[in-house]
Amino acid sequence: MKIILLFLILLINQSICMNEIVVDETVNFRIQWEIENNDSILFILSANIKTWLGIGWSNSNGMNDADYIIGAFNNDGSLNITDRVLPDGAKYQSPFIDSKVGGSNDILTSYGYQTPNYTYVKFTRKLVTDDIIGDRDLTINNPTYLIWARGVPVQSNLRYHHENRGELTLTLGKVNGGTIGTSKKDYISWHIGLMLAAFLVLMPFGILVARYFKQYHYWFPIHYILLGTAFCFVAVGFVIAFMMSQRKFSKGVLHAWFGLFTVIFMVFSVTLGIVSHYMWDETRKKVPIFPDIVHHWISRLTFLLGLVSIWTGFHTYGASKVYSIILGFVVTLFVSLVVFLEIYKKKYPKESLLGNNKFKLKNVINEGIETEGANN
Repeated sequence: MKIILLFLILLINQSICMNEIVVDETVNFRIQWEIENNDSILFILSANIKTWLGIGWSNSNGMNDADYIIGAFNNDGSLNITDRVLPDGAKYQSPFIDSKVGGSNDILTSYGYQTPNYTYVKFTRKLVTDDIIGDRDLTINNPTYLIWARGVPVQSNLRYHHENRGELTLTLGKVNGGTIGTSKKDYISWHIGLMLAAFLVLMPFGILVARYFKQYHYWFPIHYILLGTAFCFVAVGFVIAFMMSQRKFSKGVLHAWFGLFTVIFMVFSVTLGIVSHYMWDETRKKVPIFPDIVHHWISRLTFLLGLVSIWTGFHTYGASKVYSIILGFVVTLFVSLVVFLEIYKKKYPKESLLGNNKFKLKNVINEGIETEGANN
């Protein structure tokens, strides 16, 4: 349990809302950033349009003598992100790739994807690099001249931006002299937290209670509280994701499809559970296929879909591989627990996991006391 809670806290802390500014309201072109370890910066560019996105910065006005990062996409949908520069004096030209003018590629990590109506580009780089030819250093407290540009609709490859560009001066913690607040529309941390709590804590324990603790009268209240809360968490998490995607379903994103099917199966599972409760007959001699057994297997399938949805979410948003490793470790622990309980249940079919053992221990103690008294 402690490992699961630490996993939840770690992921939520990693997804705290970032500083942001909207530079083009016509397509909701958003630039978000976060300083990492005081020496690197994470940028996220997103817009409600399918095209290339780019930003640049310099110590003076204009496009010249500026550092650029541009995220375009290949025909197969893969991200083609480049570290570029426009040297001083090179007017009316596209920025050059650093490595072609004697510089170096200083992008540390990158990730991006597109849907028919959305583009997402994420990358990190050092604030200060050793590339004096291709890079311009970023500072935290001093004003930075920021340049942004984008292509036209359905233009994934890098082409001229026409009038879709802009410039502004800001500090990486302030805009127009005011402090930048956290994003009011980016609730990804809530989405992650709710889904992880539902599928790594509430639902698995709700299933375990129904499977192995039915000999106790309190199993059902615990079961429906856990599963009911999990259902509420999943529903709220899904709504948050839908709102963050501008109320449009991302058909080209695998994570979106797994999330949708998970929610649908979750609704079926809860509905069948309610039907099963009201159709329960204490005089029955065996468990009916409908709705009980169907409910059991739909719930298990929902749980598996939820795990796959979490994993595809990690992949979609470029999370570190360590999270997938931790997720695999947590799932392995759960599977190991299930295997142990199944073996125990088959080996001791008439014994409960708690009650009978305590009763037997109490009997052994009482018998020992009685025997000792008789001997005396």
